[in-house]
Amino acid sequence: MKKILLMSAMALLSAGAFAQGRQENFNLLLKDDWQMQSVVTAPAAATEISKEKFDTQGWYKVSVPSTILAGLLANHVYNFDPFMGKNLEKLADPKLDKPWWFRREFTLPAAENGKNVILRLHGINYKANVWLNGVKIADSTKVKGPYRIIDLDLTKNINYSGANTLAIEVLRPFTPNKRDGDLAIDYADWIPYPQDYNGGIINNVEVKTYNKVGVKFPLVTTDFDLPSLAVAHLTVDAQVTNYTNKPQDAVIKGKINENIAFEKRVHLLANESKNINFSPVEFKQLNVKDPSIWWPWQYGKPNLNRIEVSAVVDKKLSNSVAESFGIREFTSKIIDENQSRQFIINGKPIMLRGAAWSPDIFQRRSTERQEQEIRLVRDMNMNIVRSEGKMEDDNFYDLCDKYGLMVMNGWMCCGTWQHPEKWDAAERKVAMASDSSVMYWLRNKASLFVWLNGSDMPPTDTSVERDYLKIEKQLKWPNPLLATANESKSKVSGYSGVKMAGPYEWVPPIYWETDATKKFGGTYSFATEISPGPSIPPYESLIKFIPKDSLNVTSADWNYHCGTGSFGTTKVFTKALYGRYGETASIKNYVAKAQAQNYEAHRAMMEAYGLNKYQTATGVVQWMLSNPWPGIIWHTYDYYLYPAGTYFGMKKAMEPLHVLYSYKTNEVAVINSYLKTFSGLKVKADVYNLDGSNKFNKTVVANIGADASKRLFALPAITGLSDTYLLRLELSDKGGESKSINWYWLSKKGDELNWKKSNWFTTPQSAYADYSALQSLPKTKLTVNQTSKAEGDSTSYIVNIKNTGSAVAFFVHLRALKGQGGDDILPVIFSDNYISLAPGESRVIKCTYNTKNADGAMPYLLTSAWNLDTAGSSGDGGFEDGLPKE
Repeated sequence: MKKILLMSAMALLSAGAFAQGRQENFNLLLKDDWQMQSVVTAPAAATEISKEKFDTQGWYKVSVPSTILAGLLANHVYNFDPFMGKNLEKLADPKLDKPWWFRREFTLPAAENGKNVILRLHGINYKANVWLNGVKIADSTKVKGPYRIIDLDLTKNINYSGANTLAIEVLRPFTPNKRDGDLAIDYADWIPYPQDYNGGIINNVEVKTYNKVGVKFPLVTTDFDLPSLAVAHLTVDAQVTNYTNKPQDAVIKGKINENIAFEKRVHLLANESKNINFSPVEFKQLNVKDPSIWWPWQYGKPNLNRIEVSAVVDKKLSNSVAESFGIREFTSKIIDENQSRQFIINGKPIMLRGAAWSPDIFQRRSTERQEQEIRLVRDMNMNIVRSEGKMEDDNFYDLCDKYGLMVMNGWMCCGTWQHPEKWDAAERKVAMASDSSVMYWLRNKASLFVWLNGSDMPPTDTSVERDYLKIEKQLKWPNPLLATANESKSKVSGYSGVKMAGPYEWVPPIYWETDATKKFGGTYSFATEISPGPSIPPYESLIKFIPKDSLNVTSADWNYHCGTGSFGTTKVFTKALYGRYGETASIKNYVAKAQAQNYEAHRAMMEAYGLNKYQTATGVVQWMLSNPWPGIIWHTYDYYLYPAGTYFGMKKAMEPLHVLYSYKTNEVAVINSYLKTFSGLKVKADVYNLDGSNKFNKTVVANIGADASKRLFALPAITGLSDTYLLRLELSDKGGESKSINWYWLSKKGDELNWKKSNWFTTPQSAYADYSALQSLPKTKLTVNQTSKAEGDSTSYIVNIKNTGSAVAFFVHLRALKGQGGDDILPVIFSDNYISLAPGESRVIKCTYNTKNADGAMPYLLTSAWNLDTAGSSGDGGFEDGLPKE
């Protein structure tokens, strides 16, 4: 009895831990206390392994979800860091190609005695044989595909009064990156593949009970009488299943926010499953006045409501499920001669700017890290994340719902998923079952705003797209559907109105506004994946995954942490860096210059799309947000969550009220991302020579409309400029409060592009801007003062920095360390960083981090700049050279 009570308590605790978005009256989440072993090491018969008293001595203890390699790493099987250098290759093991057992014992609470018991598998990669109490419940022809939700009936074999032994024999996928491989997780050219190809259990395993009839997958869709938002017409759907071999009658009850109730009787044939619908025409209470509406965070509050549906049989509760949803309506339309798709939320067009999400290389899940990353996304002022076929877990989507981030999701490139013409009947069945599962799973998430049925192209077999669309219509997917993430026209559904024509490699800031051909990455349409290529991590991160004797840009270890194929080196980026900023004397010098080049390139991309929003541009997704492992290309912050040049260039560009410089037209402009107008804005431009002398200044007063951009004036020809010079822009509101300060480093010699040699991933340069003089800026002094205070579980520092010298302080960088000489406190939020200061100028920077991440050390502030007089600077913390020569 003690064991039963303990398991009952554990079931409730598991359900509570899993209930951030969803709650059920009973849901046993089988998360911890699994054991894992290879069939090579444990060759016993499945009938014995799946029985209670089987000896598992020597098996690995794991938590699920877990891939095989994630389980081995969690058990410290390897005596090396798999991320250091090329150590990933050392994980190769013939046993990874053979099946692995995942075994777990569980006990049902006495209250569930006699009920129908269902095992729900929500992510087996790639297929499995499932055994319970010595009996095979399903084989690998039925349990196949990482994105399928599979319900298996355990009722005939369950032990209601004692322990049950579940054993899942997982067979990993093979060649998902090939045309004729398995429909599994595919990374294309992002990273080297983990040797188990993510074989394992990659999402939740749950045990559910029902009293004959069960209800699941609730959906609430919204219709407004646009443009009015005064009334939300809500429609509620759910799937109802009879788990018996006899006809059943049930009452399905619904409740929204405790104050709106509705119910309906349903008759089900033996083993029948069908949709039940509650319409606002039939149930007047579903016409909700003054609704609490979900908005993307920049447009309003991401308010969430609550839906609960339950099944009652013979006046007894069978089951109930409750989850959050958003009262919101996403639509889209094509503008600009079929080239640009504009997305609309609650009747308002929205400019989409964000980045592509990737889960960990070993599919490890951390609720804490997910929230840390979502906060970094918000801090960069992004409003969208794109997930290309690498589904996350419920917690991730719940966080996006909570924080008001929109999610773009869909099937992936570039291997088996992209070639349905090669599928046999079994693979097609996997694909269609996967599509159904994902629709059921994600359709009620407030943050999901679009689904893509293809990535780099529409499905090459048109019947596959038609079947997808049929499923999506039947399951009432409430948001826009696209055939592809690229610009091609589907033979089934027409133009996508989006594009993915590159670049993915380094291009200079001038690129984004000068793609006159409209063939590549210029500021038109919705660029679903695009990037100026490498994002070189700071030195402090590089030494965590590249051996110090390999810390150079041509080493095999360096290239191993780039991408693959066309992206296996940083040659293009490095050539531009040397051509623009001068040859480097050391890796630290290279990294410091790289932060400036990362900053200007990524800022320019986001600024250009913002400047041209709703004219020719409707959205842009940086490829990528984060790396699945420590990498050198395609991220906004690195694997260790260090925010460097790319991050702060992005953050600056996407300020909600932002002043900018157009590299193409030499104009100063303003972008307003708020849904309100501004009048009496003051915009000031100052041009400085490298010696700190002011060569030009101009101030204008401007008004700007809601969610708009406006060009104000062009900089004139200025005499007496140094070959490299600096532009400072500041925008203040009518009350005089500074809202945006933005510095540019410019050259009399501009970057030039060879458009005739453009390809799908880059446009080569024929000439480089000259910023080499920045290496010899006159030294200047800073004074730094700080105050700190605790705010709940966080610590904040207010840092006042003043340039007391006569030259511009260039690329001032703040770091918060775990004591003097310690590692960086990460993650950390700086209100701004990599800033510049005019002579006599002061700035106030706020630094915030979770107190526990300081590891008990006294935080130490370290300040650097490219031209800092470290000996002459004073105040709190320490000072160091921001452009080291050694």
